[in-house]
Amino acid sequence: MFITATFGFVVIAALSLLAGFMLTCHVWEHRRFVHGGFGIDLSSRFIGRVGIIVPCKDVDLKLEENLRCLFDQTFDNYEIYFVVEQMQDPAWRVIRKLIDSEKQVAANLVVAGQSSEQGQKIHNLLCGYKALAPDIETIVFADCDVAPDRDWISRLTAPLHLVQVHAVSSYRWFLPLKGTLVNFLLSSINAAAMGLTGSRRDAIIWGGSWAITRRVFDGAEIPRLWQKMLSDDLCATRRFNQLRLNIHFEPRCIVKTPIDYSFSGMWEFLRRQCFMGRRYLPRRWLAGFAYTSVSMIAFWGGLLGGVSMAVGGYQWAGVTGVAVAGLLWILSAIRAHWRHRAAMLYMGGEYKQQQQARWFDLCSYPLTLTILWCALLSVSAARCIRWRGILYQLDRSGTVLRVQHDGFLTKGQMPLLNGPSENRSAQTSGELKFPHLKLHVSDAEDTVEITQHKRRAA
Repeated sequence: MFITATFGFVVIAALSLLAGFMLTCHVWEHRRFVHGGFGIDLSSRFIGRVGIIVPCKDVDLKLEENLRCLFDQTFDNYEIYFVVEQMQDPAWRVIRKLIDSEKQVAANLVVAGQSSEQGQKIHNLLCGYKALAPDIETIVFADCDVAPDRDWISRLTAPLHLVQVHAVSSYRWFLPLKGTLVNFLLSSINAAAMGLTGSRRDAIIWGGSWAITRRVFDGAEIPRLWQKMLSDDLCATRRFNQLRLNIHFEPRCIVKTPIDYSFSGMWEFLRRQCFMGRRYLPRRWLAGFAYTSVSMIAFWGGLLGGVSMAVGGYQWAGVTGVAVAGLLWILSAIRAHWRHRAAMLYMGGEYKQQQQARWFDLCSYPLTLTILWCALLSVSAARCIRWRGILYQLDRSGTVLRVQHDGFLTKGQMPLLNGPSENRSAQTSGELKFPHLKLHVSDAEDTVEITQHKRRAA
């Protein structure tokens, strides 16, 4: 029995160390890619008029400051579409005030109504998409809790002129407003996720900061596929993977996101991210769960078991177990160091305020590993998730089966556009209908053609 358990631990420890080494190499590649990206002079090209769709709900931290950044962009040919669920939303008053005071940029406020068939965020995005002016050629999506730099639009849209780039995405860097354990913990887990998803290959669309031409967006049938879905970005990523379209990660567009979470808020956020991955990118979720599981066994088994065996007289076995745990911790610290070296470029002068978060990230491997594994485990069989006070029930494919607001099922409402252009209000009324288009990708030329596509009746 002892020999069998020892052999099993050795196998798991070897797998965990191998996976940890591969992840460390991946983070090193991320850091190298980031440094190379900041050294490239990628000047903005003319890509037509840009429409920014910003779904908003409630008053997040520094909401007015974040949204004001969107009015202060160096790119001069864009229009903003803020979307809220209802006029009673606290964000509506803040946005209305900004639109009235910031006259230099065309901005619209769309009241989407409650969703009864898909996630409220996707419902807001679709209403914002329907409200876009006909001359909008490029769509940019942004969350209301990010604070982009002045060159954000220019840098995010610049790679779209390249033939092999079909969408451009960046990611967020959490800025803890208070030095609490919860904020540092979430910041560390988020940084680890960015080090894995933001790379030259296998990039993932992040819904808080991404750009796509309207031609590709319609051609990939993203609006139609968003119907009855909950996650906008992972659903789009899954579609891009199916069509073998390229997602470009732009490190110069990393956006700062201030956070100040309670433990319950942090846990709800973390579970929601894991739940989305479980439903829309199951292979990646399974790989993450497998890695954290073997790492949990190797680390805690090696540390606690090694100490116990050393005390019990099995010195060699005890030293080996503790050594395995130490190596895993060291690899984690190396990854954290390289992530923060890259963050010095993201944050610029603001990174000096992140020293406490940096030291926590370097030393917190046992805690972050355990919390992340618990979050992944908690959603392994979950069918429902709560997001901003709304309960969603999904099937295995990620389709929303039920939407429940505060104890009752909702009925859809007609969207309403409030903005400077009254002649576009008709675009948001009535049922949301989208063109059925087909995207053809030629492997030889790597170009995109979009043609009208009729569906046969069953």
